[in-house]
Amino acid sequence: MKNKMGLRISPVVMTTMLVGVFGHSAFADSQKTIDVSQVQRAIVKNHARWQAKDSWLNHLAPKDVKHMFGLQKPPKRTLDFHGVHALTAGSIDWRNKDGVNWLGAVMNQGDCGSCVAFSTVATLEAQTSIAYGVPWLHPSFSPQQLFACGGGGCDSGWMPDSAADFLQSTGVVDEACMPYTSGSTGQDVACNQECADSSSRSMKIAAYTTPSGSYGSGNADAVKAALANGPLVTTLTVYADFMTYAGGVYKHVTGDALGGHAISMVGYDDAKQAWLIRNSWGTEWGDNGFAWVSYDDDSGIGGETWSFNVAPPTGYLSVESPSDSEYVSGQYQLSVDARNLNAQDVRFHIVGSDGRDASTLACVGQGANCSASLNTLQLKEGTYQIYAESPSASVKSQVREFYVINSVPQMSLSFAGANGVDLTAPLSGRPEFAITAQSTPVPFQRLRFSVTDSTGKVIEVKNSEQVLPQMQMGWRTTVIPNGQYTISMHGEITYGSQVYSADSASYTVTVQN
Repeated sequence: MKNKMGLRISPVVMTTMLVGVFGHSAFADSQKTIDVSQVQRAIVKNHARWQAKDSWLNHLAPKDVKHMFGLQKPPKRTLDFHGVHALTAGSIDWRNKDGVNWLGAVMNQGDCGSCVAFSTVATLEAQTSIAYGVPWLHPSFSPQQLFACGGGGCDSGWMPDSAADFLQSTGVVDEACMPYTSGSTGQDVACNQECADSSSRSMKIAAYTTPSGSYGSGNADAVKAALANGPLVTTLTVYADFMTYAGGVYKHVTGDALGGHAISMVGYDDAKQAWLIRNSWGTEWGDNGFAWVSYDDDSGIGGETWSFNVAPPTGYLSVESPSDSEYVSGQYQLSVDARNLNAQDVRFHIVGSDGRDASTLACVGQGANCSASLNTLQLKEGTYQIYAESPSASVKSQVREFYVINSVPQMSLSFAGANGVDLTAPLSGRPEFAITAQSTPVPFQRLRFSVTDSTGKVIEVKNSEQVLPQMQMGWRTTVIPNGQYTISMHGEITYGSQVYSADSASYTVTVQN
């Protein structure tokens, strides 16, 4: 799912507990958090061209740091830059290719070693938009289904070649078919949790290649040439200082190797002498979720790459409104982009939570765009899915999920200490809270966790843009000074100019690390 700020997140992951799982011995078992000041000194000493920052990532406990990755075998090969001559010096950035951003929203893998699934989905979404020639297509595929059905595991991780094989042989469904939940629990999900019509909603790739080669040293020219056609999946070894990256051209200067990681490579710049990557740790990390990594970094980046070949369609349908997870009310205008199809042949299908068609509407318009008016007052309030279909062309759009609300919702919000946490006792490390967020007939749209000091100043705010009735959250108390604080939660539903909200009880707690 995607929030209004463009961050695609699990519907059940609070920002304060966004961690992943890496179950191998590459992690150096230090008992200290990563010291940003030490990293900054190493950057200066080595005349490096990047900046470090303090965040929740470098305050992770050792057991949580192990959960940030998910590549079973960290890369060992490096790219060969000797004798590079096939391409003239240049650059590519798919965030601004020919003046257009072809990438989907930055995602966060959460409490599961699913980086391979996330890098694969991120790359596939971009390649699909490129193949269709439509940067605003914004397809959303399911990392949960790819991971669960392809053979990945939260504790064991996965490999990119296995993910590529699965994309070609079986395909991946849209995100509405199997939303991502492992990021909240750290637990694997059975493949049978996908929607009943998953086989008709799967997207396959025509083929995949390995531009950097299968064996031996990778070739930089081949990787650059592949990037001219779209983003790639690649791997790297994460060192401790990488967790603190805030901008510039990263190159390892200090810290142990923590584990193997898969990311999406979305560009390069010969002037910077660096690759551009899109990570799956949310927008708080790096430069809004992106990073430049030096060609000659120790991480082995680019030594292993995978490129997806998506067959361009003769025509396509894309529901433009409602958008993913949008709240709608009253008379609402549906719209679709029907490129190279007869728009007058297009029908909207509204599907209820019981899997039955709740409404079918004809699309009205000329050319590539058409629309229909939906009277939501004729529908029962709640959760729906929508897709567009052209029967004569046998073409369907990707399914989107939305919410119908026409009355004042009934909302209640509370939280308490979880896993033995006593809020009346001093708190340290990462205490966990159990959250109950009940809202009918539609779920909360967002939650906000606030920390206020003794003067009434709000010193920390964490947000979750997607909410389930039962959630769990961890609070990194190590990022604030010891002392007494008030903590509380606030939940909202917003549509149009209307805002409904609920507040939890507040707690006065003592932080003592």
